[in-house]
Amino acid sequence: MATRNVAVFIDAENLFKGYGKLDIPDVSMDDILDQLEKAASREAGSGSIALSRAYADWGRIGLEDYRRDVVRSGVETVQVFSVGKAEKNAADIVLVVDCLRAAADLDQLEVFILVSADGDFVPLVRRLHELNKYVIGATLANHPVNSVLEKEVDQYVALKVKKAPPAAALQPVFSGDAAKPTKKAAPTKKAEPAKKAEPAKKTAPAKVPAEKPKVEAAPAKKVAPVAAKSSGKVNWHDMAQEIAVVHKGPAKSPEDYKAIIKKVLNDSKVRSFCDKLANQGGTLPILAMALKAAAPKLSPSDAKVSSLSRALRFALADTQYALARESDDVQPVLVRRQSNPAGMLSDLSLDDIARGVQ
Repeated sequence: MATRNVAVFIDAENLFKGYGKLDIPDVSMDDILDQLEKAASREAGSGSIALSRAYADWGRIGLEDYRRDVVRSGVETVQVFSVGKAEKNAADIVLVVDCLRAAADLDQLEVFILVSADGDFVPLVRRLHELNKYVIGATLANHPVNSVLEKEVDQYVALKVKKAPPAAALQPVFSGDAAKPTKKAAPTKKAEPAKKAEPAKKTAPAKVPAEKPKVEAAPAKKVAPVAAKSSGKVNWHDMAQEIAVVHKGPAKSPEDYKAIIKKVLNDSKVRSFCDKLANQGGTLPILAMALKAAAPKLSPSDAKVSSLSRALRFALADTQYALARESDDVQPVLVRRQSNPAGMLSDLSLDDIARGVQ
């Protein structure tokens, strides 16, 4: 069973720049979710999405098609009514309440993604950090992001998505030679037979392709139980903020990535953080906080892998730390190598990475 420990909360009103402008983004919600999952896996070593919700006044004229795409992607649409004219604040408040309830009640959720560029969510991010959650912010690449929000989250994702072509631009599909009538012959005065070919134009209405949603291709995402993480009282986020930058740039090669990790682990603050984390069997999203603070531009992709867990199995070789996992259903945790804990994962070499060893 795949580990599902990611929660996504979408400020849909923020995505289309407010009800007044109603600039509906012509992008696929499936594409957005795919990018969010990959970003969370790459930087936080997380699993997949357990729950996803989008908040808006979905009764607004013009939102019907957008809501249909959101629902097809398995995202729960939450209808927000306002008692006054402040629809924006109404949606924000409901989102915050739901988010905090999920953080308190569902301990398996370790990574929270807020799809919004709104600075009003800064207090929510800080509270999630107090609850030892890893927080990712995200919005469309062309949307201006509140500078405080961008700084407060552990990671910010600028969503780069391809616009879906308008329905009229899609080519209709014909069988056999049915497409041939669309070629017009040179005009002549004796064009009487051509009138019989006119009905062929009705076989390719502009909106036909848009009415073929892949409903079953993206089943609704449900909360799947995973093993609860250790319940320590250490405020990991505050500890991570005390860590100074040890390395400023990205790694230039897998070997460089490994050298930077060892350099980071020599820092006293990072080592103290890791020692406490290893004592409790802390999961990778928490470890990612310390690594980001010490080397803000370092990424698992620098080690030629797509996940933090595989990158660390390569980089932690010959160090006092390693990763361990009790089963495929739970997140890897940081452990001390000398304790030889059950489920300790083997180190990966460059050759292992090249061969795709898991």
